Amino acid sequence: GAIRMSSVWDRVVIDKSSQFMSIPHDPASGSQPSASIIVLHGLGDTSQGWADVAGSWASAMPSVRFVLPTASLRPVTLNGGMRMPAWYDIVSLDSDRAAQNCAGIDDSRALVDKLIDDEAALVGGTSRVILAGFSQGGALALYTGLQRPDAALAGILCMSGYLPKAGSWQVSDAARASPVLLCHGGADPLVLPDWARRTLDGLKAQGVQASLKEYPGMAHSACDTEIRDALEYFKSSLSL
Repeated sequence: GAIRMSSVWDRVVIDKSSQFMSIPHDPASGSQPSASIIVLHGLGDTSQGWADVAGSWASAMPSVRFVLPTASLRPVTLNGGMRMPAWYDIVSLDSDRAAQNCAGIDDSRALVDKLIDDEAALVGGTSRVILAGFSQGGALALYTGLQRPDAALAGILCMSGYLPKAGSWQVSDAARASPVLLCHGGADPLVLPDWARRTLDGLKAQGVQASLKEYPGMAHSACDTEIRDALEYFKSSLSL
């Protein structure tokens, strides 16, 4: 008879204090998860902001587990020092964003690095882990994933993001094998489309296999086409 796949939402686990969310793989797909995808939210958001999208991806890839951490609260200069979930401080939205020192980003990188190691231990190695993020989370995904010292991730997805602290760090030799997909709104007023193109050029100059998909008319958000494109990217990167 047909195997009834359990609902994704029946499997969601949320830690109330840390707002850390995970969607374990569907046990009907096998005893162990085939891969893990880490999703990093944007400034002022929490794991909940990407729960629906991650849930739709999980439904389409039942053997994959998803983990969505929530950034700790920190004062954000851009917002008058107000405390909010943030992976690092943003001083302003001006065009030299890449040159800002991103106070706190290395602490966040260390957290995500540990998360990658934890997930890799569950799914058979770093080559079965994808790091994805939106906006500030996408910037952190690039910054963390492309500096991994020992083994390449299966992929890095940066949605509406940019290369933080560009020019102050190098892509590691190991990480050059991680395929990078940049997705960006053609009408993004916060992280300009030109920054995505500059990010693409900067990554290619360092030997990274990077590609950029632009979505005409999309502002600083996500759209259904992009979510589908991301799913196809996940499947091809993980050979699912």
